[in-house]
Amino acid sequence: MKRRWLTIDLTAGQVEVRAVGPREALRGGRWRTVRELLDRGAPGVDPLGADNPIVVAVGPFAGSSYSNANRVSVGTKSPLTGTVKETNSGGTLGYALGQLGLAGFTLLGAARDWVVLVLGPDGVRFEDAAPYLGLGSYAAAERLWNDHPKAASLGFVGPVAEYGGLLSGFVIPDADGQPGRLAARGGVGPVFAAKRVKAVVVEKGAAPDFVGDAAFKQAMRAYAKALLASDGVKRYTTVGTAGMGDFQNMMGGLPVRNFSRGRLAEGENPLGGEALRRLILQRDGEGATAHACMPGCVIRCSNKVPDAQGRVVVSPLEYETLGLVGSNLGFDDLDAVAHINRLANDLGVDTIELGATLGVAMDAGLGAWGSLDFVERVVEALRTGSEEGRRYAQGAARLGRALGHGRVPVVRDQGISAYDPRVVEGTGVTYMTTPQGADHTAGNVARLNPGEKSLEELMDLSFAAQVDAAASDALGLCIFGGSVTYAQKDAVMEAAARAAGLDEPLTAADFDRLGREVLAMELEFNRAAGHPEVAPLPRFMYEEPLPPRHLTSRLDPAALAGFWKRLER
Repeated sequence: MKRRWLTIDLTAGQVEVRAVGPREALRGGRWRTVRELLDRGAPGVDPLGADNPIVVAVGPFAGSSYSNANRVSVGTKSPLTGTVKETNSGGTLGYALGQLGLAGFTLLGAARDWVVLVLGPDGVRFEDAAPYLGLGSYAAAERLWNDHPKAASLGFVGPVAEYGGLLSGFVIPDADGQPGRLAARGGVGPVFAAKRVKAVVVEKGAAPDFVGDAAFKQAMRAYAKALLASDGVKRYTTVGTAGMGDFQNMMGGLPVRNFSRGRLAEGENPLGGEALRRLILQRDGEGATAHACMPGCVIRCSNKVPDAQGRVVVSPLEYETLGLVGSNLGFDDLDAVAHINRLANDLGVDTIELGATLGVAMDAGLGAWGSLDFVERVVEALRTGSEEGRRYAQGAARLGRALGHGRVPVVRDQGISAYDPRVVEGTGVTYMTTPQGADHTAGNVARLNPGEKSLEELMDLSFAAQVDAAASDALGLCIFGGSVTYAQKDAVMEAAARAAGLDEPLTAADFDRLGREVLAMELEFNRAAGHPEVAPLPRFMYEEPLPPRHLTSRLDPAALAGFWKRLER
C-alpha cells in the first residue's frame, strides 16, 4: 500500500492526490504540519480567514498496532495565540487514516456551505453537513456513525466552534466510538468552522503492507514488552494521568482557585489518581481503571468513570481536566469534575482553556468557587452562543482583558496547564519558550524540587524534553511511552524506518534531529508571524508568593533569552 497525501481545495471542491515517499512518510505528524504551513505562507495569514490552511498528519506507524503510535496531528495558525499551532490527539482517527493509506491531508480555502468530508478508498466525497449543525458531540457522533456505516473513524467540531469560539478543538472518538478525545489546544476548532467543515469521516481500509514485515513485527513486540516492564508505564496503567495530581498536590504545584494556591488538601488529593481509582473500583459497573484510547496501545492510561449506578459518565477523566476544571475552580468532588468534563466534551472545547477561563471569571467575582450552578450556566451560554457565551468562548486572556482583571494564567494568550510554574520550574521554562504557547506537552519537566536546579540546568532539561516531544509528535508516538521511547531511540527509529519503507539505518541521532528540525521550523514560523522566541509568565506569578511554599517565579525572560541557541549546538 503506497501512502498518499490529499490536498482538498474547499473553495473549488477539488482534490489533488500525490504519492508520499519513504523520507516524507518518516517526517510525519508535527514535522509535516509545520512544513506544510510554512510552504503555504501561513505565518502571514488571518487565522480565521480562508487562506489559513489546516494540516492533518499522521506518523509512519499509523494503521499498525505498534503501541501508542497512532496519534494524529492537527496544524494551523492559531487564532488563540497568533503563533504556529500543532495539537495532537489519540483516538482512532490516526489509525483509520493509516489503514486508508493516507499520510494526511491539507484543507485550503473555504466551502460555500457547511460540509462533511468523507475520505474513502475511492476518493473524497463532499456531503451536506446541515443534519449535524448545532448538535453536541455525543449526538453528532452517534448520527455520523449511523449515517456512515462504512466509517472507521470521525473527526468533527462542536457547537462552540461553529460560531468561532476559541475554546474549541477538533473532536475525535476513542476506540469505543465515544467522543472523548480532542485535538484541543490553540483554537483549531474555529479554523475548521471558518472553512465550513463540520466533520471528516474516514472509511474503513486495510492494514498497511509493512505490518507483515517480520522485522517490523519483532520490533513492535519488543517495544510493547519493554513498555509493559516499565515502572512508569505500570503507574499510568494503574492510576492514569490522574496520578500526577497526587504528586503535584504534595509538591505544592497544583492549580487551586485560579493559581492562588498550590495544594488542594493536606494529605491525599481528593481529585488525585488514588482517589479516582478507588471510586471507579467501588462503583464497578461500566467503569474501568485502564483503557486504551487507540488501537494497539499497551499503556492503557485512559479510564471510564461511572456514576453511582455504574453507568459511564465520561471517558477519560485526566489530570489536566481534574486540575483546571477541578481544583482550579474550587472543586474537590470527583463526580462534579466528571460531570463538567462530559459537558465540555459535548461542547467540543478544551478543558484546560475552559478551566483557565472560568477560573478568571470566579476570581473576578462572577461566580463562587466550587459553584456547579455557575459552571452549568456558563456551559449553557456557550452551547447557545448567547452574548455571555461568546464572551467566555474567546478564552482566558480575552476574558481577562475584557474584565480588566490582572490574574490571568496564560502565556501567549493560551491557558497554562495544571503545573504552576512557580513550583514546577522546568515546565515553566517550556511554557515561556515553546513556540506553541503555554503547553506542558511541548516538554514537561514536572518532577523537580523548586530551586533544585540552576536556570541554565532548567533550560537544558526543558530543551531536551522539547526535542524529545517534538520527535515523538513527528512519529505519531504518545509521549506517555517516553520511559521506553527515549531509552531506546535506536530501536524506535529502526522500526520507524521499516514502517516508512526507508531502506537505510537510522539511529538515536536521527530521532533527535527530527525533533530539532520541528522546533527550528516552528521558530521560523513565529518569527515570520512577528512573535518573540521567549514570552513571559503572567505578572502575578512574579509578584504573588504561592502557598504553601510561598514562592514567586525566578524565570526571568531576559535570563532565558538565549534558550534557542541550543539548536545550534
